[in-house]
Amino acid sequence: MEVLRALERHPWPGNVSELAHLVRSLAERRRVTGPVRRAELPDPVREGPAPRPLSPMEHAERTAILEALRRPGGNKARTAAALGIGRATLYRKLRSYRG
Repeated sequence: MEVLRALERHPWPGNVSELAHLVRSLAERRRVTGPVRRAELPDPVREGPAPRPLSPMEHAERTAILEALRRPGGNKARTAAALGIGRATLYRKLRSYRG
């Protein structure tokens, strides 16, 4: 599962051909059965994409959201309502600010 998440997070700049090459490479190097371990993935895939720096507006929004989240003790439904946004939007914004 951890390997699948790493593969999904990677931006794949070489598109499908880069992914296909990695899968072929992993399959060719396998000498034993069992799932692929995260340690077998190349560094850029294993480590995930580097977090991009936030713009000043994103940083201010992140700060406001985190402060609003603190007030009701981390309750995301109440935070979203207080901010006038949907919970899905709140979750998406929190995910985008990770890192």
